[in-house]
Amino acid sequence: MFNYTYDKDGVYIANLANKGEKYGLTQYRFPHNYELAKRSFTITDGAEEHVIVFEDTRKAFVDGRECEYESLKLQVRTYLVRLGYDAAVFDLQQNLVTLIRGLKKDYFCGRIKGAEVPEGAAHTDAGDAMVETNVAWYLGSERFVWHEFLDEKTVRVKWSPNVSSKNDLPYKATKINYPILLVDIWGYGPFYSDVPATLERCIFLQDYDHMMTVGLIYCGGELPMLVSGYAKYMDVDESFDKDSVAGNS
Repeated sequence: MFNYTYDKDGVYIANLANKGEKYGLTQYRFPHNYELAKRSFTITDGAEEHVIVFEDTRKAFVDGRECEYESLKLQVRTYLVRLGYDAAVFDLQQNLVTLIRGLKKDYFCGRIKGAEVPEGAAHTDAGDAMVETNVAWYLGSERFVWHEFLDEKTVRVKWSPNVSSKNDLPYKATKINYPILLVDIWGYGPFYSDVPATLERCIFLQDYDHMMTVGLIYCGGELPMLVSGYAKYMDVDESFDKDSVAGNS
């Protein structure tokens, strides 16, 4: 049902990771998911509406504007979708959708019109849920990004292999459906690292039950790059020992 299995050494992501074209930050990316194809959704917050139509496995319309799309599935009914330059989190367990327009910082969070929404369900600010936590997301073989959340607005970011360079960047965390959080980080990447120097923004939909993530990396006006990975909690003194990968530490 999911894109991963567990073995004696921890998490193994069973996809096309061993093929040469997958080397890089997209190496562990899950296969595309097509469960939203041929479906349409009207999303409302009570004052504003948006209509998203998935015509087939590649083409979508957002408020009548055509775009191509990609979808990754994180949980049984939770999806991260790239809609051209936009992004959306489809939480079909609660029938809620969060729409993120390009590089805009404001979200549109609404319910699916005509669907039942559990009482009290909402995509809301995560407050201090991330504060004083740190985690490394492995997106490929020895390719990772490390997040250390200093407070409710600032995260310290390091990208492999240039871990001596650290950037304190603004972020926003949103509760989607426990244990899933959406973490949105704005800022640049260090030189001589695995992420392009034109980095502008990273959006990670994170499952803290299975310790997996799917995300979008925005770089220099190009179409956002879809990524997936698994998590490892890191200690400051650990210095990113290559032998301390999840399951082997």
